[in-house]
Amino acid sequence: MTKAFSVILPFYRGDQPEHLNAAIQSLVDQSLRAEEIVLIQDGPVPSVLSELVAKWQVEYPEIKSVILEENQGLSQALNAGIKAAKHEWLARMDADDICLPDRFEKQWALIEEQPELTLLGSWIEEYDEQMEKSMAIRRLPEKHAEILHYARWRCPFNHMTVMYRKSVLMALGMYSDYGAVGDDYELWARFLMKGYRSANIQEVLVKARTGKAMFAKRRRGWKYLKNELQEIRDLYRLGLLKPWHFVFHITLKSIVRLAPPFMVRWIYKGIRKTS
Repeated sequence: MTKAFSVILPFYRGDQPEHLNAAIQSLVDQSLRAEEIVLIQDGPVPSVLSELVAKWQVEYPEIKSVILEENQGLSQALNAGIKAAKHEWLARMDADDICLPDRFEKQWALIEEQPELTLLGSWIEEYDEQMEKSMAIRRLPEKHAEILHYARWRCPFNHMTVMYRKSVLMALGMYSDYGAVGDDYELWARFLMKGYRSANIQEVLVKARTGKAMFAKRRRGWKYLKNELQEIRDLYRLGLLKPWHFVFHITLKSIVRLAPPFMVRWIYKGIRKTS
């Protein structure tokens, strides 16, 4: 069975073919499938990736390809996918994660039950690179008021789990580009501060790859810190952050962007324990 919503899934040259293949497989194996899957190719990719997408399109005509001639980064790739998608409700997905088979069935049931919702996420379970060892579950608050309070301290949605309304995204200006950092946090702040209703389903609906490679590849240095500080200033400008939240975020993000990988792993381990 399918429903009238679109999935937007960006990929780029650095994605692993086997990971992308597993991600797409998890979309077509859903108990409730999307009527449209938009794959956004962010710049030139190896032939193995483009051939993989072409192979899937032969079997599943609902898979639509959007090709950006130059790499523009995640935010701009997502904006291109939003514009290309034909349905009002859009679902996010990453090229290296796996949806549980009933993800969309459970999300769509809540959307129909609560028509005032504009943004809906869920928990994720974090795994190693091989998707064999479970490392943690990232739990997030359920109700709108709880989400707003949580958002002052941490990002309140697991990005790869969300479903949201296209019309609201367009009205809010879609994703801002912070140079490969913070492509979603500031967008959630705009949703929340404008009073759009949100929720998080209180169970794992997506398995995410967040093994050791995530820390080794994590973007560090003054360049990325500068972009992240701009995002924090925008969160403050929007009214999400109070002065004490602002100081907390400045301090934490400075450490994460400038610290060596082993220290970032230690910090992230502590954050996992409090999720």
